[in-house]
Amino acid sequence: MKSIRKKIISSYLLVIFLTILICEILLITSVQKYYYNNAKDLLSNQIKLSADFYNTYLSSTGLRENVANDVDVFWKNTTSEVQIIDTSGKILMDSIGHYDFQLINSPDFTEALSGEMGIFFYKPQGSSETLLSVALPLKNGTENEGVLRFITSLKYVDKSINLISLYLILIGAFVIILSGMVSLLIANKITSPIEKITLGAKEMASGNFKDKITLASKDELGKLANTLNYMSEEILKNENLKNEFIASVSHELRTPLTSIKGWAIALSLCTPEDKEQFQDGLSIIEQESDRLTLLVDELLDFSKLISGKIVLNKDYIDLKDLLDNTEKQLLPRAQRENIRLSVNHCNPVPYILADGNRLKQLFMNILDNSLKFTSSGGEVKITTEVEKNMVKIIIQDTGCGIPEEDLPKVTEKFYKGKNVKSNNGIGLSICKEIVSLHKGSLHIKSEVNVGTEIIVKLPIEV
Repeated sequence: MKSIRKKIISSYLLVIFLTILICEILLITSVQKYYYNNAKDLLSNQIKLSADFYNTYLSSTGLRENVANDVDVFWKNTTSEVQIIDTSGKILMDSIGHYDFQLINSPDFTEALSGEMGIFFYKPQGSSETLLSVALPLKNGTENEGVLRFITSLKYVDKSINLISLYLILIGAFVIILSGMVSLLIANKITSPIEKITLGAKEMASGNFKDKITLASKDELGKLANTLNYMSEEILKNENLKNEFIASVSHELRTPLTSIKGWAIALSLCTPEDKEQFQDGLSIIEQESDRLTLLVDELLDFSKLISGKIVLNKDYIDLKDLLDNTEKQLLPRAQRENIRLSVNHCNPVPYILADGNRLKQLFMNILDNSLKFTSSGGEVKITTEVEKNMVKIIIQDTGCGIPEEDLPKVTEKFYKGKNVKSNNGIGLSICKEIVSLHKGSLHIKSEVNVGTEIIVKLPIEV
């Protein structure tokens, strides 16, 4: 598998190489064009001087006579090869004595015959040397008598172009090497934190949540490292809460089991005359069995809720009737503990589409906590209100309250408060899940030694 470092370096080098390649091609082409244009302009000016001189002063004498008598006039303005060609393409004079018996039919010659300046870059057959030829018509009045042609070698021009091209290629190669080194540094700077994060993530995966990922950068990688550190803290915290929860549940299971076992042994030793003790023992065993059943049911419910396996059996529920029945069910306990328990309804309390059994479980859990943490002489009050398309159930108590630092955590899974009366840490968590399943909201306000207010909002119809 290709590493990120290699991908970064290869990507950078590819982009830089292509950029330099395009720039090199453009520069070399521009240099060649510049030098060739200069050579063309120089030769064009030279031939124009000679052609103008002939057309102005010598054309009346005749081309062949001028070639015989005044031939030096044609090449005194240039060091290039000079050819004078008649209109049929036959060379009448060549300054270097090169006479080809074949007729000239090059593009520059053809263009000169039409009255224009002809320019032609070419390489002779069997040669790698580039030649430039420029041709102009020689006129007698308006009639073409022949063509004046200047030919020059671009060998030294090509040498200059090749030398400049070599310098440009060397500079390009140096830039690519330098870019490769810079790319390596950048890649290391990017991948080094990634490697640290990867190593840290592997440590977390192996169960080590104590070692933190230390990155000084404040960029996205720094944020990722901080997020992973936060995640490890939360996992460690939840792991501790889970362990505390298991210990708490184990204790709560052991207590009734110990009681049941103790009474079972005691009952086995009872004589027929100990009827009262026998009945007391059976009653306690029944109570402890109910307590165990309730705890196990609560654990099963909690497991189903957090795994998303609970399916609501929704129907139109008379919320007023449900709350009144819940109040009647808990009233004997409230009276026994000298706590005032009351329900105040808005008029009318709307029917809501919900699972009645789950709502009963929700309110029983909340009210059980309220009664548990409210001292003798205190009060627990249930109020219903309608707010737009929601019904609001407010449960207030005058209990001991929840410390401010515990308040955001009381509905978290496994969280158990510091109060000695705290349960196993799943009651309010179940309540929160039930409300969420009904697409409602649960909000808790509390002040130590003043009391707690729990607001449950449920949609009237979903």
